Amino acid sequence: MRHMCRARLTQIMNLLNLAPDIQEAILFLPVVTDGDDPVHERQLRPIVRVMDWGKQRRMWRDFARLRPSFRANKTGGD
Repeated sequence: MRHMCRARLTQIMNLLNLAPDIQEAILFLPVVTDGDDPVHERQLRPIVRVMDWGKQRRMWRDFARLRPSFRANKTGGD
């Protein structure tokens, strides 16, 4: 069994503060079979720190706009 430190667990649990549609967009990203994942928890930290879901959605759209793999996917909206 692998153990996780408290700080890492907090980082992961903080993802629950994301707007539901952003969580859904992340969960339904295509499976990566080769190369890097299109999004990492560390990249989401600035968005997670914002408690206003409207602002999160704008930040998410800006984040997704910079990544070609997101363009074909639904990436959340207001």
